[in-house]
Amino acid sequence: MITLIIAVIFIGYGYTKHVENMQYYQESLNQAESAINNQAYQTAQIDLENALKKKKNGQTAQIYLKQVKLYRQGMKDVDKKKLQAAQKKFQQVAEQQNGMQLLVSRASAKQAELQEVLRELPLFEHAYDRAKILSTNYEYTASNTKLAVILGYGSINKPYYQNVYEKAKKLQTYNNRILTKLGYHVDSGVSATDSSATDFLPGSTSTAAASNLKKITTKQVKQARQDLIKEGVDPNLFSDLQIKQVIQEADNQGVSVRQIAREFK
Repeated sequence: MITLIIAVIFIGYGYTKHVENMQYYQESLNQAESAINNQAYQTAQIDLENALKKKKNGQTAQIYLKQVKLYRQGMKDVDKKKLQAAQKKFQQVAEQQNGMQLLVSRASAKQAELQEVLRELPLFEHAYDRAKILSTNYEYTASNTKLAVILGYGSINKPYYQNVYEKAKKLQTYNNRILTKLGYHVDSGVSATDSSATDFLPGSTSTAAASNLKKITTKQVKQARQDLIKEGVDPNLFSDLQIKQVIQEADNQGVSVRQIAREFK
């Protein structure tokens, strides 16, 4: 009888302990999800590790922990400018079966963002190199036109582009100073992301330039974009205003848009 009572006590204790462990496991999962929602990934990792201490084979916690670790590693790679490595890690997070949807969504967005950066950054570096050569050859207006590809880019203020942005802005400032000394009109109020970054065409005032731009039709802009494509230049890098400025520059130089486009390569 005593043996039976002891057995019942142990069974009851074991069941109670199991229930407590499952409750702790679920609470830790909930805390991890809340931490991830607040982008507190280190806290989430600790919560998930604690959950697995109570349920070592907890599949959900294992999957979430794998995702969190990869996501954190990806963020560290971004900080170290290891963008390709970061993209691969975010891709793994996004493709994780039965993974946390919030992490899948965030990782997918990061992967797409890095894919764009890895595509555009080499183009910007090449554009800067060309702009620097043009400036060295005293072709300051052409150099600034090249720099407009960089400085007019919509996402240029993101940290990924900081280095090339700073170089381009410094060179643009130098070019503008020389152009001013030479008697050309330069808009000193141009900002890094201002679409009027190329509004310093020789021999014209800003008012005259604006008037000429208004005469350029939508059809001409569309054709100019096609010309850029034929020369291997991504037309999406340019706003409609910048395309009009390219058309105007081509007209000023008496050349075709395709000839101007070759300077962007």
